[in-house]
Amino acid sequence: MRFLLAMAWRNLWRNPGRSAITALAMGVAVALSMATLALQDGMFSEMFQIMVEQQLGHVQVHPGGTRTLENTLHHGEALTERLEALPSTLAVSPRVQGFALLSGEGSAVGAQLVGVDPAREPAVSPLLSKRIRGEALPVSAARRVLLGYKLAEKLQAEPGSELVVFTQGADGSLANELYTVAGIFRSGDAALDRAGAILHYRDLQELLVLGDQLHSLTLLARDKTALPAYAQQVRDALGDPSALVQTWREASPETAEMMSMQDASSGVVLGIVFVVAAFGVLNTMAMSVFERTKELGILRAVGVRPGKVVGLIVLESLLLSGVAGLGGLVLGGALDLYLVRVGMDLSSASSDGFSFAGVMLNPVIHGEVRPLGVLLILSSVVVVALLASLFPAYRAARLDPVEALRAE
Repeated sequence: MRFLLAMAWRNLWRNPGRSAITALAMGVAVALSMATLALQDGMFSEMFQIMVEQQLGHVQVHPGGTRTLENTLHHGEALTERLEALPSTLAVSPRVQGFALLSGEGSAVGAQLVGVDPAREPAVSPLLSKRIRGEALPVSAARRVLLGYKLAEKLQAEPGSELVVFTQGADGSLANELYTVAGIFRSGDAALDRAGAILHYRDLQELLVLGDQLHSLTLLARDKTALPAYAQQVRDALGDPSALVQTWREASPETAEMMSMQDASSGVVLGIVFVVAAFGVLNTMAMSVFERTKELGILRAVGVRPGKVVGLIVLESLLLSGVAGLGGLVLGGALDLYLVRVGMDLSSASSDGFSFAGVMLNPVIHGEVRPLGVLLILSSVVVVALLASLFPAYRAARLDPVEALRAE
């Protein structure tokens, strides 16, 4: 085996130019694939944070039936405390929602009202941390509101501005109240940034005449890999068969389908590596076998078995893929490090970032490296090199010694 390995390494560099170009092409393909995969993983990670952790949570609880203003979960505080007491629960946040007309100095604009508990919400989602100007939402109800930055532009509102909110209460009465803008946020959710107003859920309960009723509860589980089992625990704790308990995949199949695109994107990247590696190795090994026809014939003539000839060609291709993989790993690691620390700045295209499936991503996208992704890329290079070398190896093993020795 040591003799075959030494011979394979020597044969690989008998034509150093061709081997170096092939290894360089494969290495660059590995490096660019690693960088592309890191960028994709970073983008999908940000999308997951915005769409799942910021909006949906791991599990949601809603009243059964049609979602309307009047259809609510009763005894909201007691339900929240009961679910917080579950050992598998990491955090719970109550939410109240409604629609209203907001009137400011600039104009009147329709908006979606989102009532949250400022004390509990940060443990469930980073929504309240997305503030770009002004002050945080007070922990206690104080008729303060946070506006999406696009909505604030429409209303010409700034921190400290006063807004009049017009809406209809759950009892059918007309409701209006004066609120002060505490701050401006940018969540990354295009709809929420364009028409979202966040306030204390107690303020919204009072405005909508809901008492201690909630429209939903958003929960995070300690183990996000066992959400169906956790959802069943929540159902058992509620003891209300009419309540709708859903994991985020059940609550938003569209989001689940979109997040599954991450695997498809990874498949495309691996496909690029497969193609480059296969063509590179196949071309190099085929030319190597063609140029060494007489030499391989001599090996066969002196009694070298076909299996060892196959092993020799396969070892050469594996050594070539190893050199390419090592070089690609070094270059790709440097690119990944840059993307993780600095990121790719797309602010020249749009200062607000760019929208993908309704999610406004930051203009600077940071990479995220998954060790499994890097391992898949490197292993794909080796596997494809092995498969691509089988045809030239089979051809070399099938050479007739007499005909091979006559070759020029």
